[in-house]
Amino acid sequence: MSFPKAPIKRFNEHVGCAPAPGSYDVKDRDGIKGATSFPKSQRFQKSKDDGTGSTQSLDHERDMSSPTRSRKPSSLGSTPNLSRKSEKDSDFVRELKKQKSLEKEIRALVKERGEQDKQLHDLGEEFKKTEAKLTATVREKSALAASIVSLERQLADLQKANELMKAKFSDDSTKKKINALCVELMEAKNKLELKDKELSSQQINFEEQIKVLHIDLEASKTTSSALQEKNKYLEYVHQEGKLQSEELVMEMDKLHALIKELRAENKTLHGYLSDSQEQIQEIRLQMNTKTVEFENAMKMAKLNMEKQIQLLTAKHEDVELNLQEAQKDLEAATVRETLLQEKLVATDQAKEKLAEEKAETEKKLLEHLAEMNRVSEQVEIYKLELAQSEQLLKAKDQSSLTQKNNFLAKEAEFSEQIKDLKKRCQALQQEKECLTAETQEKEQTLQAEVDLLKQKLQQEEQGSQMLLQKQNKLVFSLQQAEELAAALREELLQVEEEMRTEKSLLEEELEGTLDELDRMQLEEEHAEKLITHLEQENKQRSEELNRLELMLKEKNAELEKVNMMHNKAKTQFEEERQTTLCKLNEMTVASESYKVSVSAEIESLKYKNSSLLEKVVALDTSVLDKDNQLQEIQRAAAQADEEFSRMLLDAQTTLATKESELKQAAESHLAAMDELRRQLEQKQKALEKLCEEMHSLRRNSIDENVVVQLKEEIQKWRTLYEELHQKVKPFQQQLDMFEAEKNALLNEHGAAQDELNKLSEAYAKLLGHQNQKQKIKHVMKLKEENIQLKQEVAKLRCQLSKEKPAAHGGRRLDLSKSFQCESKENVVPLTPLKEGNRKVMV
Repeated sequence: MSFPKAPIKRFNEHVGCAPAPGSYDVKDRDGIKGATSFPKSQRFQKSKDDGTGSTQSLDHERDMSSPTRSRKPSSLGSTPNLSRKSEKDSDFVRELKKQKSLEKEIRALVKERGEQDKQLHDLGEEFKKTEAKLTATVREKSALAASIVSLERQLADLQKANELMKAKFSDDSTKKKINALCVELMEAKNKLELKDKELSSQQINFEEQIKVLHIDLEASKTTSSALQEKNKYLEYVHQEGKLQSEELVMEMDKLHALIKELRAENKTLHGYLSDSQEQIQEIRLQMNTKTVEFENAMKMAKLNMEKQIQLLTAKHEDVELNLQEAQKDLEAATVRETLLQEKLVATDQAKEKLAEEKAETEKKLLEHLAEMNRVSEQVEIYKLELAQSEQLLKAKDQSSLTQKNNFLAKEAEFSEQIKDLKKRCQALQQEKECLTAETQEKEQTLQAEVDLLKQKLQQEEQGSQMLLQKQNKLVFSLQQAEELAAALREELLQVEEEMRTEKSLLEEELEGTLDELDRMQLEEEHAEKLITHLEQENKQRSEELNRLELMLKEKNAELEKVNMMHNKAKTQFEEERQTTLCKLNEMTVASESYKVSVSAEIESLKYKNSSLLEKVVALDTSVLDKDNQLQEIQRAAAQADEEFSRMLLDAQTTLATKESELKQAAESHLAAMDELRRQLEQKQKALEKLCEEMHSLRRNSIDENVVVQLKEEIQKWRTLYEELHQKVKPFQQQLDMFEAEKNALLNEHGAAQDELNKLSEAYAKLLGHQNQKQKIKHVMKLKEENIQLKQEVAKLRCQLSKEKPAAHGGRRLDLSKSFQCESKENVVPLTPLKEGNRKVMV
């Protein structure tokens, strides 16, 4: 039987009157959209004309959006609920697609926004760069405008001068113009020569003044450098003192840690003693029980013991002999105790001596503190002087800078004036050449010779006038030079006096510092600084010598030039001797006077050169003397450093060895004392037990069995006693060695204390450049810690003195076997305990 096929239904078809949910837009109800609907945009708008195409596309979309499903018959439960679920799924898919598309668009927009921000940032930077360029161009434009204005002013001035020259040359009388121009040219040349000479003299004076200022600046710089080096030196000393104080604090912390460890060890020892006391009490209880048992046995064995009294009497005599031997051992122990007490008295005397030394060291510390106060006051005085010198140096630097600026400005003005005058001279010379060419063309007649003769006469007259003017100017310049030289000499004398006073002050300061720092480590650095300072001075003086040599060479060159000019003038005068004999006589007189003045100048310069050479020789001798002094100072500093380093190394090595030896001795001594106490207590207990047993044997008669048991116990305790004696022998030797080491350490402690006092003095001196309050606090802390440590040492020594007689008093050793150390510690006993003995203990 076959069923009819149901019609195929899609999830987006019309069901009833209303369309399926999600197949249409609320705003746009024109067409029905399928599952693959897209958001509205310009890309997906369809044309309005093609109505059929739109319907076809919608149908196509419906076909594409509908998932391919297997056909089901309507009779097999195809209900409208399934269609609704499929429609909801399609809506959910649409929304997801919309979200994804929107997210993509948002990401694209964010990327575009980032790119736009970057572009804006780049444009802002370019805008800033363009603004900077604009400001630079504006500045350049303003500078160019200023330069243009100055050039226009110069052009206007030149035009005015040109118009004046044209107005002068526009007149008809050319001869008058030529004569006037010649006169002006000669005057201008004379003025130029005078100005050149004045400039040269002023330049020389300025150069000399600048050299003097440079010398002052260099001297001030050297003094400032020396002061800075002193400050560095003081800072270095301060840092070293801090480091040493830190090292001392570390050492004190180590000592505190050691003391704490010793205290912990003492606590452990007390615990061991309490444990041993508890064990002793337990043993006493056991002994009481054993005595009760023995008494019961004794009562039961009275009848049997009466028969064996004779035998026991004989044995009793043997036991008495053993007791006599034990008494002899006790007497020997008492002798040793007396010896130990004598040694303790000696140690107490040594303690008193140490206390006296401590008082002396405290007095020395107070003296050193007073010295440190004085040194700190001197350091404050030096600081004030340094501040004053720095202010003076700053003032000198400022004055020198102002003078330099003034000199530079004046030089610039003179150079500009010289350039202007040279330009004018060149222009005048060109115009003169043009005029002379015109006159030569016009005047080729016989009048040329007459004019030439007249011109020669005028030139000779002008030359004579020029020479007279030169003489007057030279006399005036010489007077000015002499005045300047006198002023400079006075200034030099003042500077030399100041330098001498400063040198004397510096020498006094150096002597004081050398006296104060003879024992200190840093003389070497001071000497090196002095060497560098002297080397700098030598370099400066060598530079000054080179400058003076250059000056001498320049002056010699100028003298040669003057001689050459003089020779040229002589040749000119000889050529014109025939024409002007009378004038030549006058000129010869003038030249002779000029020669006398020049020779006088040469002699003065030679005298100056000789004086400078003498100064140079004196400076060389002073430099050699200072070098010798520096070498001696370096040798003394090296020797002092070597001695100080040796002392420090010896003190450090001795302290380290003594600390290690003291630690080892204390540890071994404590261990030996503990072991000796335990052994002595055991021996005392054994002897007491033996005595009690002997008394009980005397009082009561005991059976033979009991006697046998007692003999066995006596043998057992003898074996134990011998073992203990053998174990104690090496400790006896160690105790004797400890006593010898103690005496040696006490002797070495005196030397170590002296070395520590020396180191404390050096440390106090090093602390001299530190803050006074901090130094006093630090020294007081060290004193308090030292007192605490000494008190703890005294307590430990008292404990040792109390424990020694307790340890030595209970000894009962055999003197015949005391020096026979056949066995060592922790050796298995020769006769171990027997089973019978163990039964008795139970």
